Amino acid sequence: MNGIARKAAPTAPETAYLWLREQITALPWDQEAFLSENAIAESAGVSRTPVREALLRLEAVGLLRRVPHKGAYVPALTSQDIRELIEVRRVIGSWAVRKVTAHGLIRREVLDAIIADQAGLLDDPVAFIEADIRFHKAIVHAAGNPTLAGVYDSQRFKQARLGVQAILETRSRVEQVLDEHRAMVDAIASGDPDEAVAASARHLESTRSALREGSTDSLDI
Repeated sequence: MNGIARKAAPTAPETAYLWLREQITALPWDQEAFLSENAIAESAGVSRTPVREALLRLEAVGLLRRVPHKGAYVPALTSQDIRELIEVRRVIGSWAVRKVTAHGLIRREVLDAIIADQAGLLDDPVAFIEADIRFHKAIVHAAGNPTLAGVYDSQRFKQARLGVQAILETRSRVEQVLDEHRAMVDAIASGDPDEAVAASARHLESTRSALREGSTDSLDI
């Protein structure tokens, strides 16, 4: 092979996973879709077993839900869904940022590592948003209230779906997200809870603006 390494062909589960990701991210946030395992397997050119593995991966990150005997379900989102997501992130996110900053509950290098990983995913909207969710989840879970963390985690489907759509509509958003995350980390590391909350609020407002700009309809959020 003249010393040239060849990139390994994707495995069947990876093929199914990538095919499904493409279908989901191409679907507008206000539309729903059902995909059966048989249809996915036929379209992706794989058997049903790797399709099941791909569905589990995508369900874990919140991009779809599996319905017994029906297949994969990608539900439509509404303006109410977006308002609820913003409110949960505002209330729980601000509380978590204030607590971890005031009590030094999270190490800077943990958040820096997630941002570094995210910065390498600029051309992969789904993976970029997965890293985005990990960033915020790390802060919320470090605050030490499993009940609030559970409520926050319950919004991951909305966060993943809307985040991917916002990036697809406004590609400059990825650099903005990274800058806003870095500003949050700087504020948390400073030990000033008020500044950390302010940085978190600026990030959330920027996110809300991106969702409005990326929508073809008027969003009351």
